[in-house]
Amino acid sequence: MPTCQEVVRLLATGVGASDWTVRALLLRLHLLLCGDCRRYAREIAALGPLIRETLTQPLDAERLAALERAILKQRGDDSPG
Repeated sequence: MPTCQEVVRLLATGVGASDWTVRALLLRLHLLLCGDCRRYAREIAALGPLIRETLTQPLDAERLAALERAILKQRGDDSPG
């Protein structure tokens, strides 16, 4: 079974419900047993592709600002800080 760190990496790279590999099945089993990873999976799904892109590519000032706006929007807070 994958560790929490491996689950975070798998979720960030987009292993999802449509993937039926052994790795994806083990991911689902881990999510059934681990509340922290389930919460992380919900959060990353809510932020969508922007966070996945950010985790896989270098972050410049424009992309950092876009990520910050997306996080604040998800939290329901429109003002930074």
